[in-house]
Amino acid sequence: MKLLKRSLAIISLYIALDRISSAFATSRLPDTMTFSPYQEEHNHQAPTDAAHLQQFQRRGTECTPRSSTLKLLSEMPFSGLFRDLKGNGVDYEGSDITRVHGKFYVVFDSSYSIGILEDEHFSFRSDANRLAGHKDQESQFEGIAYIPENDTFLLLHETWSENKEFYQPYIANAKFDKQGEDYDIISRCPVDFQLTHENKGWEAISYVLTSKGEGFVLGLCEGNYCTGGRQGKESGNGRLVVAQLQHNDEGCVWKPVKTLNIPSSADFVDYSGLAPNYGSKKIAILSQENAAVWIGDFDFDALEFVGDDDDGQVFHLPRNVNCDIIYCNAEGIQWIDDYRVVVVSDRAKKDQPWWCDAKDQSVHLFSLGRDWVVDNDGEVEKEVEREGSGATDMVDGEDTMIKRLLRMDM
Repeated sequence: MKLLKRSLAIISLYIALDRISSAFATSRLPDTMTFSPYQEEHNHQAPTDAAHLQQFQRRGTECTPRSSTLKLLSEMPFSGLFRDLKGNGVDYEGSDITRVHGKFYVVFDSSYSIGILEDEHFSFRSDANRLAGHKDQESQFEGIAYIPENDTFLLLHETWSENKEFYQPYIANAKFDKQGEDYDIISRCPVDFQLTHENKGWEAISYVLTSKGEGFVLGLCEGNYCTGGRQGKESGNGRLVVAQLQHNDEGCVWKPVKTLNIPSSADFVDYSGLAPNYGSKKIAILSQENAAVWIGDFDFDALEFVGDDDDGQVFHLPRNVNCDIIYCNAEGIQWIDDYRVVVVSDRAKKDQPWWCDAKDQSVHLFSLGRDWVVDNDGEVEKEVEREGSGATDMVDGEDTMIKRLLRMDM
């Protein structure tokens, strides 16, 4: 009898301890919830509150496969790159980036200053990095591209309207001085392409020189179907506009030649960056809202996507430990070589989660995921020697256009 009573007492004790443990566990906050200034600023709501993070829960809460996730190599806020900030302070809303002769050129829609980065390590306050021009007012620059024929740059303004009846992109042509300290605007030419929404225009440009010596601009529409509103968010319907410069009695104009459907495997809500790679015959298209990059085949002479609609590969920018998007404002992209890309970020928006601020207004260097395969006969790092100099450049981006010009002159 004593043994039975003792056994019942032990069982009762275990039950009581289990109830206490369960009550304590339910009273704890979930492991993924941590107090932050964002909670205090938004009535103490958790960072995972659906009212604030609906867009991120739709695209960021499921972890992406490791083999298709970009690997961070280096990054630095723009405010740390330049020794002389030239009155820009800490405000650098990165929009686009291009690479010419080993230098990176970055435009900001918050400033008329253009960043020139000669230090590929993106070192803090490096003397190799500088700002050309002055801040002035907001530039609304959304894209930058290089024209090798005359050593000038194209600067894209997303939308412009003379009478507010309709909007269209326009492109300025700029020339840097010999010291690279300043630049002059040579001309401003509208694009003969009507836009439906003021804030949903062209988001990036690239300049393409064909083997026949013809120059074209590739203009990337931000919204699907080149429109805004609800239709502009119907993912997988991206558009790339091919345009050529023409002159008439009224001046200059970029005339669209054709509009390309971006393969639907680039199943993105928006499109923010564009980067051609002549060496691998690939083109990379960046999405800000999806925090991802699509890479597919492109014919730079026919100016057409190559392959089926479901071809191409998607690589995701890294997520945090909760699989949320943390590179929330990626706007520009450029190839470094066949395995690495550089990305620039805009300023975080007020309605985005607080953690987006950590990565905004910065330059980021990534290597592609393990799924990446270069299929250009194994020659992934070809070099060309410039005639009349011992310099070599990787065959990617605008440098290959210079090679084509040299061949035409021979």
